[in-house]
Amino acid sequence: MKNVLSIILFCLTVVSGYASSTPETWAYLMKGEEKYFPPHSPITDVGCFSAAVNGDGNLTGGHLVPPTLPGANPGTRYHLVITLPWNNTLAHIYLDPKLPFRNRIIADIVERSKPFDGLQIDFESISKADGTAYLNFLAAVKKALPKEKIFSVAVMARWESHKEKNPDDAFDYPFIGMIADRVVIMAYDEHYRGGGAGPVASLPWCEKIYDYAVKTIPAEKLIMGIPLYGRGWQTPALAKAYKNWEVIAELREKNIQPSGDPENGGTYSFSETVEVNVHFETYQSLQAKMELYSQHSTQGIAFWRISQGPEDFWTVISD
Repeated sequence: MKNVLSIILFCLTVVSGYASSTPETWAYLMKGEEKYFPPHSPITDVGCFSAAVNGDGNLTGGHLVPPTLPGANPGTRYHLVITLPWNNTLAHIYLDPKLPFRNRIIADIVERSKPFDGLQIDFESISKADGTAYLNFLAAVKKALPKEKIFSVAVMARWESHKEKNPDDAFDYPFIGMIADRVVIMAYDEHYRGGGAGPVASLPWCEKIYDYAVKTIPAEKLIMGIPLYGRGWQTPALAKAYKNWEVIAELREKNIQPSGDPENGGTYSFSETVEVNVHFETYQSLQAKMELYSQHSTQGIAFWRISQGPEDFWTVISD
């Protein structure tokens, strides 16, 4: 990456430490799902999800102020989460310091985060070509925030062999660890929508991510993410675009007579048996991840997200 030295020197001037002997339990809360917040839980930090940078470069959606959560513990901290559409081109434009969007977005983020205890950047669609611009953006946001504001960054899951194959990957854990007060590792989506079926976060996969994270991020800043959700895959996947010859072949094969008109074109329908393969987290798999992440000194764990876990999950882990 270019301008590495300038980034390091810049980061060293803006970072402040938040070392603590008390483990933190973060949990993400979607706007509109406040009723699902668990009372009497160990949650110390709530990630308010999310204000998004839209296609015009403006912040939209999300909480304007920290939500009122009657079940929250005294001293609970609230973090405004900022997201970006999964669009490499938009990310490139918004991170480019030569264009007018970057500084305006930073100013809007700082202003919007004023009522909150912390701010989190969750930008996931960053190409390796924009790695330096991304790191400089993070450092600029940190510098613009009041010193007492906790600045966290959510990063994609990475492991040692992945970094060896992708040395210019934008999610540079050591650099991000220098800039941020907390780094939340999204250790999930091992198998994702659009890919093959499998666990969302198998323990062996999580071990690789954890081993790399503890080597590259200061322990007092490291937060390991844990998924509460499951995911399903359909076989065969029936939604697709059709070539005309495929339509004709399917009509013949299934002996279907289509209908239609000049205004709307043709249409037909049929029934098909599909197999749905679902992978989900259990108390046992979640406990295994929590035990794994307690093996080395870290700042805590983060759950994605409230409303998605097993019944009575928060009561179980509080006991």
